[in-house]
Amino acid sequence: MQWGQIKSLLILSFLILDIYLLVQFLDKKEDADLAILEEESSTIEEQLSAENIVIEELPEQVDEETYISVKQRLFTEEELEAYDENVPQEAFIFDQYYIASQLDEPIPMDKDASEDDIKKTFDQIAFYPEEYKYWNWNEELNVMVFFQKKIERPVYYNQNGVVLLFLNEDNEVTFYLQTMLGETESLAEKRTLIEPMRAIEILYMANELYTDDHITNVNIGFHTRVPFEGDVQVFVPIWKVNVNEEEDFFVNAIEGFTFSTDEGEFLEDVIDTGIYKLQVQRSEDDPIDDILNELREMR
Repeated sequence: MQWGQIKSLLILSFLILDIYLLVQFLDKKEDADLAILEEESSTIEEQLSAENIVIEELPEQVDEETYISVKQRLFTEEELEAYDENVPQEAFIFDQYYIASQLDEPIPMDKDASEDDIKKTFDQIAFYPEEYKYWNWNEELNVMVFFQKKIERPVYYNQNGVVLLFLNEDNEVTFYLQTMLGETESLAEKRTLIEPMRAIEILYMANELYTDDHITNVNIGFHTRVPFEGDVQVFVPIWKVNVNEEEDFFVNAIEGFTFSTDEGEFLEDVIDTGIYKLQVQRSEDDPIDDILNELREMR
């Protein structure tokens, strides 16, 4: 056989082999694509069910909302002196917006009290209590946390709209710190919010949810989007997702990204701010000095 014929035969053989390998590759790729399509076609509900992740209840959909800007609420000594709806106490204002108040007599708080009972007691203590919503009793620091509301929705973990009630070893409120957000203004036209189930899906895809997790509640609220500058702050609507009654995740309800906030770190920051405010104007043997010493012992 001549060399030319041999070369042609080899080329033909390699061509047939290449075609065979290409067919095998395309068959495997098709199988893989089908598997991906089947996986993608399963709903988030089916994926959560497969992981035994239970959702207690979803809220009614809030269709639209917008970013809001909020000014800091300022107080005056005359205003606090004229406010006669709370229990006897000695309140002090720092930088026009920061209140520290010592109660004349400790107020007991029942560890097993309902949220309504806690709110009733709170209403007798703080200024403008209707502006706030009970959040949590932090047992490690023995502090009760109340977040301010805007548009009837809580503003989560914001130092400029919070009340902290400090309790002694007998679970009695002895003093508190308070800040308050003021006027609210919409920054743009309302935008469509992501659905609550989409917020849960975002957490699932971010590997924040695990097998057998229990999503106990999902609520709408606000969270800081832009750091505090001057007397104006910007908030974004968020979905708060509580998991196993232990951890809260926040999902930006417009942009869809997720984040979490450590309550311990937040409270430490508030306490540090209180120490800084009070030590500037303290004097010995007065309520400010007593509050300052209590705060320092907690750090």
